[in-house]
Amino acid sequence: MKSMGSLCNKKNRLRFVIYRPHENIWFRNPVKNILNKQRLPNKYAPFLDYLLKSDHKIYFTTKLCIDKDLKSYIKAILEPLQLFIWCFLNGISITRVGFIFTKKNLTDKDVLMLMHYGTFTHENSDIATLGQNLAKYISNLEIFKLVHMTHYAYNAEIGAKNLEILKPDLLVAENNLASNSEYYKKYFSKLTSDFYQLPYIPASRFRSNTPFEDRINKIVFSGSITFKMKDACFINFYKTDELQPLRRKIFEVAHKYPNKIYSLISDVSASFAATHRNKRGSFIVKRLMHLLFFKHPQMSYYKQDIVVAYNSYKMFSVPEEICNLPAIGFVEGMACGCAFIGLDDPMYSDIGLIPGEHYVAYDGSLEGLMDAVDYYQINSEKLKNIAENGRKFVIEKLSANKIYGDLVDHLHVMINAKNN
Repeated sequence: MKSMGSLCNKKNRLRFVIYRPHENIWFRNPVKNILNKQRLPNKYAPFLDYLLKSDHKIYFTTKLCIDKDLKSYIKAILEPLQLFIWCFLNGISITRVGFIFTKKNLTDKDVLMLMHYGTFTHENSDIATLGQNLAKYISNLEIFKLVHMTHYAYNAEIGAKNLEILKPDLLVAENNLASNSEYYKKYFSKLTSDFYQLPYIPASRFRSNTPFEDRINKIVFSGSITFKMKDACFINFYKTDELQPLRRKIFEVAHKYPNKIYSLISDVSASFAATHRNKRGSFIVKRLMHLLFFKHPQMSYYKQDIVVAYNSYKMFSVPEEICNLPAIGFVEGMACGCAFIGLDDPMYSDIGLIPGEHYVAYDGSLEGLMDAVDYYQINSEKLKNIAENGRKFVIEKLSANKIYGDLVDHLHVMINAKNN
């Protein structure tokens, strides 16, 4: 049976306004990456695909709040063109979507969706602080504000203050952080916004195409090690500057376990440093160089055929972020029929995953993980059953129509309650 949200008749259509979708890799590739023939993963592309196929009205915005300096004005003049080019290069018909360039074009019927990272927070504290400008600018608008809390751990204190100004109606993430994250509770406790768990959806290319018996009896690790955290709040709370500390450990010791581990983990910091050397010139020259010659720091990682990797091994793991968020790889690998090894944690149990049935749970330590690998290397039939159960779960329970249809239903309930 279809979700009510997926039926989408005229009465329950929503007006989704996505804030600056062209600015990052969340929904589609940015122009600079396309021009440089760099294909990147867009982990929220299934959400945009769902909206474009639906009867909901879709709008894209440029930057609504313009800083009062010459550089910002130049960017503001050029941004609509950049947005149109982004749509064209990504095959999005400009007759299917609308465009909003000023806040006066927003209406009380809109659901304004903003990504927390890049809008209200950033690993650079100065950039994160600038998020207050937009928050102040639109805080009093009578519209429904939805914020996706991706990368919320960066400069959490600043990000939380920006959201306190914004006063969003709904926060979403792949884990219910308001219930399940002590770090979130410490810094975002003043927010009165509802929180909604919105699971990842694997792209359609992630499919099982190799019999389990023909796969290599080792574990494959995927994921990248992101920039070291500079925020004192994070470091003091977790006693580390690593967002994914177990990935770092595996990256460093994988070579010691040739019969157990195949690691695809990459270090973003090292790659980033290599791609940002000797950048000189004026603002315009730098912008042109960035547009025409930009190389994403994770390109070597993204060039790997991860679908082939997940179909080549019997088990996999994508160690979670220490701040209670999973990686998208967990649904991608499971969709490929590879047995997932992850934490026994609400981020999984709250969506219905059961340890020992849909995935293999461990205690979060390298030793505990390797114990699980040792056990299932000699219990392949049990592992096969877990892998198949996990694959079926992802295909049947984590489809775009189901997950996003449920979100739309939830939005209707909240909007009706707000209006009444």
